[in-house]
Amino acid sequence: MMVIILVILLAGLVMSYFAFKLKKEEYNRTGKYPRGHYMGQGLAIGIAIGIPIALIIHNIFYGYIVGLIIGTFLGSRNEQKHENELRPLTPKERELRKKMVLIFGALCIFGIIMFVAMVRFGF
Repeated sequence: MMVIILVILLAGLVMSYFAFKLKKEEYNRTGKYPRGHYMGQGLAIGIAIGIPIALIIHNIFYGYIVGLIIGTFLGSRNEQKHENELRPLTPKERELRKKMVLIFGALCIFGIIMFVAMVRFGF
């Protein structure tokens, strides 16, 4: 079971590496970030804010929700602020994003299945 998790995580890390490399190459070529760049930054900041909130209120779910709301607000505000500095995604970037969504979606579904199994069977 752990091997499957490690393989999916490793695949996600490899895909993330290629995504960052591709984004950097395109930025060096065009001088612009792709659409969604600032939204991703905002969500990452929001989650980082949500973790301490979760610890303070002793509820992981509400902490992450608050963090995601804050991150969505920050990301959408920055996307609007820098709209003229953004470029559309290239076909390579679209294909890579689809693959990343599939990998991380599979990891999420696998995590839910494992959580249900742990609760149901008391692992």
